[in-house]
Amino acid sequence: MGRARLRWQAIKRRTGGIDREAIQWLFATCGVIASGLGVAQFIWPAGAAAIGGWWLLGTMAVGVIGGLVLRVTKRTIRAVHSARDWSIHIVPGSVLDHRPCVITTDRRRSTSAEKIAPTSLMGQYLQTLSPDDRSALESAVERATLSRPGDVQVVESSHQPGQILLLACGRPTSTGTVTTWSHLTQTYDGLWAAIRSRHLDEVTIPVIGAGYSRVSLSHSAVLLALLLSFHAASSERPVCRRLRIVVPPSDTDQEELVLARRFLSALRYSLT
Repeated sequence: MGRARLRWQAIKRRTGGIDREAIQWLFATCGVIASGLGVAQFIWPAGAAAIGGWWLLGTMAVGVIGGLVLRVTKRTIRAVHSARDWSIHIVPGSVLDHRPCVITTDRRRSTSAEKIAPTSLMGQYLQTLSPDDRSALESAVERATLSRPGDVQVVESSHQPGQILLLACGRPTSTGTVTTWSHLTQTYDGLWAAIRSRHLDEVTIPVIGAGYSRVSLSHSAVLLALLLSFHAASSERPVCRRLRIVVPPSDTDQEELVLARRFLSALRYSLT
């Protein structure tokens, strides 16, 4: 009995339990089957009575399993603020699939291939550019004054689908940058101000600050800090109508998403 309880608790931690969507899915399925049984009563009364119990039991089992599968595979969050002035979407994928979007500059504020990891957002973005576009980006970065945490430079992409916002994180040093928690909060504040001043209707960002050793926070903690910072800034004055936070599939953790849902619910967001 004790082992079964521990196993069930482990499943709940991974899946967040069966939420209201799963329950609604179960009830809807049972309702459809019940309607089918009602029709069968008129067509074949004896047969419907004989198989009705087993049919309903099987349907409930399918509903429970289907609800769990639905809950486990749900990788997105859509949260609308109670005032409906803005919404937050958390989705898996790549930031570069959306525009306008925010990518962080590398440690040396450079676009040099020798200094940038090809797997970084900046590295991935550079791979999509033509030689002329890359030269224009290099010139823009050289001219930009990305010297403080939160400094933002808008780079107009010469090809669709639109704008890229380069975001500087951390304090520059002779060997790169240092990013602490205080630098990260300054970065968030600077980013919201830049988005607000440019009157962007929506913007897509990564989980800014995840992976910085000096920040010393887990990915889920940084995500919650990012959500709280945007909520606080928007409560003072709306930043944009839609903030989309993209989490790479490799970093998508169901327990983290459940925690984010509960956090947003506590902040009076409607979850859909």
